Amino acid sequence: MEPKQLTPEENFAIDVGGFIVVPNVLKANELTAANAAIDAGGLEDPDHLPTVLVRLVAHPVLARYLDQLTYDGYHQDGPPELVDPERSDGRLHGGNEPRIANRSYSHQNGEHFSQGLVATWALTDIDAGDGGLVFVPGSHKSEVQSPDSLLDGADDLGLVRQIPLQGGDLLLRVESLLHGAQPWTTAEQRRLLSFTFVSDQSQRNGTTRAPVPDWADELTPVERAVVAPDGRPDRSPVLITDGTSLTLGEERGVHHPSILCPDPASGIDETEFYFWDLCGHLVIRNVMDVNWLATANEAIDFCEDRIEVGGDAAKGSQVLAGTGVPSLRNLFELPEPHCQPFRRMLAHPAVVHRLNWMMGSGFVFRNARAICSVKGTSGHGLHSGSGNFRPAGSYVLQNGRTYAETINVAWQLRDVTVEDGGFICIPGSHKARYPITEPMIQCEEELHLVQHVEMNAGDVCLFLAAAQTHGAYPWKSDIDRRAVLMNYSSRNLA
Repeated sequence: MEPKQLTPEENFAIDVGGFIVVPNVLKANELTAANAAIDAGGLEDPDHLPTVLVRLVAHPVLARYLDQLTYDGYHQDGPPELVDPERSDGRLHGGNEPRIANRSYSHQNGEHFSQGLVATWALTDIDAGDGGLVFVPGSHKSEVQSPDSLLDGADDLGLVRQIPLQGGDLLLRVESLLHGAQPWTTAEQRRLLSFTFVSDQSQRNGTTRAPVPDWADELTPVERAVVAPDGRPDRSPVLITDGTSLTLGEERGVHHPSILCPDPASGIDETEFYFWDLCGHLVIRNVMDVNWLATANEAIDFCEDRIEVGGDAAKGSQVLAGTGVPSLRNLFELPEPHCQPFRRMLAHPAVVHRLNWMMGSGFVFRNARAICSVKGTSGHGLHSGSGNFRPAGSYVLQNGRTYAETINVAWQLRDVTVEDGGFICIPGSHKARYPITEPMIQCEEELHLVQHVEMNAGDVCLFLAAAQTHGAYPWKSDIDRRAVLMNYSSRNLA
């Protein structure tokens, strides 16, 4: 029997990523029947769907999730649709800024409030790289305008994901996730069928359940626009006012003034700002030149006898198991000239520029070490974020500014790929409202949320030290891992 409640992992995943995959819901005979019905034209008349497709709408597993995620009742919105990249405009749609409340997600007191949910049934296997449905995890919580380059596909910023699925899997996603469709890359048939469900409290499609009172015909156009604003939510009459006079706008739509506007003098790259707020980390490319890298690596080689091997950081995980992590400390006190390549990192303009807008001026350096993992060194269990509230682990976006109280800055001294191992994180976990569970801490269960961050020598990664959930995969390369990890805290922390 199916459990009645979402698992702790599912609560974490839908809250942080905005999606969950429920595996193996449909049996082989159900898949065969559903595909046969579609092949026979079963989607041509949405009002008279074949019974096998109607069962997908009311499937008990789907109903269990909808009951818990919409909170206050739900209904189907519109006909089922096949994911069809050929009909796509190639852009991403959705996102949470500007906020569209009738498609939004929120959480309070242990309850999910999803005003719109999309249930996608995998009717065939969808392998990694096949194309089809794509989305940006965590974008249902974004409070920053999505960059045009991301929306039009010019630069996916490494954020756009296509989740591999097996036939019979159910993918549930919050409607406000940035999403789109990419061309199929295989000649074999691939089929995804989506149904949209909305909260019973959600106003959609220009209709309302409230009857228009008889006396509305006696009102002026301005008064009627308040009493019976037909065309909601997106084509309502607009009332224009300066606080004294009031007129009816010529165009219908949405008029929602803001007190904020972008400041060109801020020096902030808007794409970086979006990425930082969405993910909780940011990579700056090519900060260190070849000579600087060489002197830093030579300094570690020279001080090899000072490297100390720490204890187990795998947190009991078999996936992350290995030997203790070797570290070189007291970098700024090494004998001349070996301290100099590290002292150059303390106040580098590229880093200070970001720290200023991430946490505000007055920040202070706290500590540093060089991670010198060798082949077989253990990973680090996921930690930080989504636990009990601590000032050091807070992150806030308010009035156009981000407030981060602690930030780690990792200087990469050698190239690192996912095959090598190294730094991992859960993008969006700095906004989590559910605790991470032990299987996720140990990377035994990743739920498509854990991301390895590939970097080149000379790159610098800034991440929310105590707010973003992060860790490391075991080191598997024959070439030692070399990264200098530095910590800064805001002016607000003792």
